[in-house]
Amino acid sequence: MSGWTRRIGMRALALSFLLFAPAAFAQPPAESGIARDARAGTPLACLHVMLIDAEDNPVAHTVTDSAGTFVLVAPAPGVFRVGFEIFGWERLVGPVDTLQAGEMRERAYPLDFTRVLRADSASPAEMLAALRRRERTAWRSAVAATPDAQIRYPKTMLAEQASGGVIAQYVVDETGRARADSWRPVESSNGEFLAALRAHLPAMRYEPARLDGRPVCQLVRNHVRFDWGPVPYITLFN
Repeated sequence: MSGWTRRIGMRALALSFLLFAPAAFAQPPAESGIARDARAGTPLACLHVMLIDAEDNPVAHTVTDSAGTFVLVAPAPGVFRVGFEIFGWERLVGPVDTLQAGEMRERAYPLDFTRVLRADSASPAEMLAALRRRERTAWRSAVAATPDAQIRYPKTMLAEQASGGVIAQYVVDETGRARADSWRPVESSNGEFLAALRAHLPAMRYEPARLDGRPVCQLVRNHVRFDWGPVPYITLFN
């Protein structure tokens, strides 16, 4: 699909939201766009996107489609930003827009998630648990349901008594399964650790993300630590 055709399709989708909105909000404003990986230029499918008001409150949520496109309808005219989130990573936001009734803004968003959320007073696991508690009823992120013990510590790393870590990105679908075709390495201290997580991907199960109570796909980043001594153990952070 060409960029021009995709833009026309996205605009038509957004207009359908505006035309068929409830009578109390006959002409609500909307934000639409395309989310892409800033480095690779590829679309980011199943990425959690939110509309954020002037008080920094998310007022609408969605996930991008396979082409990275999305539409967010505002509850009323006002000041908004579009926010993009991979759970456990720093939220990325677009420019501030003042939207009037019936207005729609459309732009492309090159995104580069580089900063893991950290807290000096809490462990990574405790911090992630706190983030989940703060999620609103309208949106719930996917949660890993399989024990991290099923990931195998690489034999060569055991022999070397080596520790390390890996971060990989992939889509968890509506059934809670990781899509193998969406796998992308983000960071790894050793290829052996990366291969161990990749081999475990078909067995991984999640409680899928939920949007307004219904299961939806979600782009996730899985951070796994392999730690040696005195007994080797593996920690799954997402």
